[in-house]
Amino acid sequence: MDLIAALSLSLAIGLSWHRFRQIFSQATDRTILLSPATTLASAVNLSAMAMAFNSNTAAVGGMIVALGLMLAMVVDRSTLGSPARLTLAAVSLLVHTGLGGSF
Repeated sequence: MDLIAALSLSLAIGLSWHRFRQIFSQATDRTILLSPATTLASAVNLSAMAMAFNSNTAAVGGMIVALGLMLAMVVDRSTLGSPARLTLAAVSLLVHTGLGGSF
């Protein structure tokens, strides 16, 4: 159960990372910055990162985030569209909370 909870957080981070990281680029178009999808990706990503470190050691939280970032590199190479990524990221976060909250 703990492994599934950790993996769901990593999935949420990995699937929402592409849209989340765009808010830090100066080259990002203003319409992307103001879109609801970017807001959702930011909320999912930051919540998943916070939950990764909540009630865990820094090492465990760091490993969950690192796995999520590695998954983000794989997902960026896929043909999965942004709406599908964000939907799956939100579902992954909801799965985590349904498994008993913070891992």
